[in-house]
Order: sequence, then C-alpha cells, then structure tokens
Amino acid sequence: MGKPTRKERDDLRKRNEILETALEIFAANGFHSTTMALISKASQYPLGTIYKYFSGKKQMYHDLVINRVRDLGQILFEISQSKGMGVCDKLKAALLAQSDFYKANKDVARIYISERNNIDAVNMPKLNEKVNKLHEKMVSLFEDIFEQGITQGEFKPYPSRDMAILFSDIVHSAAWASLFYNEDKTRMNERLSLIFDMFTNGIIK
Repeated sequence: MGKPTRKERDDLRKRNEILETALEIFAANGFHSTTMALISKASQYPLGTIYKYFSGKKQMYHDLVINRVRDLGQILFEISQSKGMGVCDKLKAALLAQSDFYKANKDVARIYISERNNIDAVNMPKLNEKVNKLHEKMVSLFEDIFEQGITQGEFKPYPSRDMAILFSDIVHSAAWASLFYNEDKTRMNERLSLIFDMFTNGIIK
C-alpha cells in the first residue's frame, strides 16, 4: 500500500478532529441532545464539510465506539500472543491493560455503557452486533489462555469457556469501576492485583 497523499492525510486529520469534537459533545450532552449544529460550531467545520466525512451523528457515535473496541481487542490479542509471558502473567496483564484503556478512553467508555440500552437496540442494532462479536473474540482469547494453563497443569480443569466468560466479566467490571475511583496508577494496580489474587487463589482459607 502506497504512502498516503497530502490530501488523504489532510482528510484523515479533519475527520479525526471532527470525531474527537463529537466525542466531547456526546460526553457533555449525551447522544440524544447532541446535534450536528453543535458539533459544527464546536469543531469550527461547516456542516457541509462534516457531512463529507460522516452521514450524521449516528455514524460518528458508531465509529467512536467501534474504533475503541478494536483498539482494545488488539491490545488484548498482543498480550495473549506474547511468548515471554506465562498464562497467569497474560491474564493479569489483560486486567491491568483493560483498566488502563478504560481510563485513557473514559468518555467513550462512559457514553457507550450508559447509552447502550437507549441507543443500540433501537437506533443502531448493527453496532450492538459488531460490539458483541468483538467481545466474543476477546472471550475466545481468554479461553485459549485458560486452555493453555490447563494443558500446562497450572489451572484446575474447569471448563475453559466458563472460566473465560467469568474472567471477562470480572475484567470489565474492575476496569469500569476504575473510572470512578480517585486513585493514582500505583493504587489502581494494587487494587486490581488484589482482585486478580482473589480470582486465581480464591477467598477460602
């Protein structure tokens, strides 16, 4: 694939600037109260220019969510494929990475999770389907790690699929909770390490 032309680079810059402005407006006003006029005013791009890149606010919302979910999926995939990490290290790294990712993308995470029931099922069912498929891929990554651990004798032979679903739910809940704690990275990692220890070792003496 050839190097992007100056126009292609300029188009990408404009598109990203508009998208990031839309994110700020969505975060401040919510999806339903956001209008294209508000995005136009805040981004300082005329509506004609915005419509050149996006069909409307639904596409902006769709792209914001899907781009982030794909980015997170890539991070978790790279962790799962790391040859220098054991299975427990991979699982813990995934927990820490997802929390870091939610923190770095807190506006998108909050908008999507708070608005999901109100938006996806009615206005954008295809988005919900895509997110669910991407989530299924993440669960499958965890399932592979648990299967490796069982094969290597590090994990009890519980059903790997069930362990993967449970762990995925724990990771999401812990990462989501991180958005509401006033803690630095050291304290966050300590709390997440405790959660991981409870998952891997249990709480019964």
